[in-house]
Amino acid sequence: MRRVRNGNLHALWRWGAGATRGSSPGPATLVRHAATSTVSDGPSFDRDVLRTSVAIVGGGPTGVTLSLLLSSFGVPNVVVERKTRLTDHPQAHFINTRTMEVFRQLGGLADGVRRKSPPLREWSNFRYCESVLGHTFGEIDHFEDYAAGPNASLSPSEVVHLSQNRLLPMMMRELEASPHSRFLAGREFVSLEQVEGGVRLGTSDGLGGSGAIEAAYVVGCDGARSPVRGAAGIGMQGDPNMQSIMNIHFESPALARALKSEGREAMLYFVYNPKVVGVIVAHSIDDGDFVAQIPFFPPLEKAEAYTADRCQAILANAIGRDVGATVLGVRPWNMSALVADTFRSGRVFLAGDAAHLFPPAGGFGMNTGIQDAHNLAWRLAYALGGSARPSILDGYSRERRKVAVKNTCLSVANFDETVKVARAFGLDPGLAKGLMGALSPASGIPGLRQPTETLAESILSLGKLQTSPWSPLRPLQRLYLDGLLTQERSLRLLYPEEDIGFCYEDPDVDIGGGDFRGWSKTRRRTKFSPRVKVGSRFPHLQVSWWRRETGPPCVYSTIDLVAEHKRSFLILVPGSSGRAGEVRDTLASLHEEVSFAVTTAFVNFGADSVDPRPGELFVEADWSKLEFDVGIEADKVLAVVVRPDGHVAAILKDPFRLTPYEVRTKLTDIGLAPTNTKRRSVSTAS
Repeated sequence: MRRVRNGNLHALWRWGAGATRGSSPGPATLVRHAATSTVSDGPSFDRDVLRTSVAIVGGGPTGVTLSLLLSSFGVPNVVVERKTRLTDHPQAHFINTRTMEVFRQLGGLADGVRRKSPPLREWSNFRYCESVLGHTFGEIDHFEDYAAGPNASLSPSEVVHLSQNRLLPMMMRELEASPHSRFLAGREFVSLEQVEGGVRLGTSDGLGGSGAIEAAYVVGCDGARSPVRGAAGIGMQGDPNMQSIMNIHFESPALARALKSEGREAMLYFVYNPKVVGVIVAHSIDDGDFVAQIPFFPPLEKAEAYTADRCQAILANAIGRDVGATVLGVRPWNMSALVADTFRSGRVFLAGDAAHLFPPAGGFGMNTGIQDAHNLAWRLAYALGGSARPSILDGYSRERRKVAVKNTCLSVANFDETVKVARAFGLDPGLAKGLMGALSPASGIPGLRQPTETLAESILSLGKLQTSPWSPLRPLQRLYLDGLLTQERSLRLLYPEEDIGFCYEDPDVDIGGGDFRGWSKTRRRTKFSPRVKVGSRFPHLQVSWWRRETGPPCVYSTIDLVAEHKRSFLILVPGSSGRAGEVRDTLASLHEEVSFAVTTAFVNFGADSVDPRPGELFVEADWSKLEFDVGIEADKVLAVVVRPDGHVAAILKDPFRLTPYEVRTKLTDIGLAPTNTKRRSVSTAS
């Protein structure tokens, strides 16, 4: 059955770019200027200025996630997207645990993504083979232990495999239902000016019409080439051209049937034979949706040389037989390892590919971007709502750039792991790239272009001959390859420590000169034990929350407890310390003087004997399961302060002085702003 192609963005976003939805408050204000406006004349939109709290440039997964999160805080926002149609190209496809935890906060998105993801058996493996349906050298099941359920102790969420072209329409439907978000399709960012108290954006509709948006803050989620990054004057460091790839997107129900009937399902097929070296990505075996990634060497190779006939020949050789593949699209792609010098310039922020570009090995690209949005959304909401000092925004670039650098280093190391497998067959992508680079100048000399291209093709073909099953080196190749695959020295898929264990207070990584190979872990850990540590995500713990008005307790994760109370910092107070009552009285005394955006959750306090005060809740949990950071004794912990994104902001422990002044100082130090009015949480931004 053929897939239904993605439709027009205006159709998906039915209420359009200028309408409001029913009687709900509009996500932005459309202000018509007088004839003396500095905005140039033209179509009716020319003299209109759209005013909002946050303008997001780029409507991919990062930008839409940010919009949804801001809307959940009640913050008006506008997404500016130059495209008018969602892409059919699959792009990113692995969604890790932390991203799925973020999706739990976005309506029914997490459940919908999980239902739409193929069953685990279809994508748990990487296969190394002569061809997809031919001889298999070896395979790695990344989920042998995972499938048995060990992740249940780490998170309420699970990783999934769902391509971006399937994910984004689901996210857009959530956005459509959001009362505080507006999506402007077919509007291209053209200029940026930081003015007092905000930012002014210029936009174009591509037909000669222009418009303006005024916002308190702007976030560039506009991809690898990021015009916002350029307009803000932010540079990048690293390697902009690690390797060029030609992506051949194709559809083949016959291949899907063969993979299922022969038990060859996998996420990735690493193909090595004398005709083709490349990777086949199975984005959806059920839909017969695949992408072939073939090394590409411009300028000696031209994109236009990948004709329909050539692509069919490549696919037939990579698959091992003719499976009636329908080529849906062909496009080159450049693999980079780049991180922006900073993720912030004044009131302009960067997130996603605009801020960092990784090799795809390990699947960190889209996930890191979505988690950028998760870190930034609450900061913007708190700063706009007055619940935090403006300096709360300073932490975004420091924290997320640190993670981006580490993820870039890991992705580069993962790419190098794939190169080790290629070298087992006598192939060296770096050497091939160097040889092609050396020949490139000759291709520009009149009369030498054709001979040079022929020589380059011959060199590449000669190199691939080493993958022949009749090669005299085959026994040695197999011995080396078996060692790589059995000793966990090949590409992995699951990285629990980097997925949910990253810590914002870890030391920065020195990448002087942009060398992402200069830092690596001393060992590769597949097992991870979370700790309660400042800067780290507070671990998943099953809690029972007693709500007297609803009867029986609600049982769910601390991940959800934090998310449900994200309009305030969550102070977790263990009854086991013996001083929970003292903490409670101190906080009550503090709130008689001044209020902060905090909610206090008393753990194992004995809720039956007390009446909850405003801003209090009582939960039951096995606190003894928690491991604390080195040097912190669990029975000395008085309280753990958790930020709206689930990361630990502070740990109060003996001999901390429980006085209103000391608690107020601590809350101020972590960025919260006191107010002399009644206790409040983050409200709709002005």
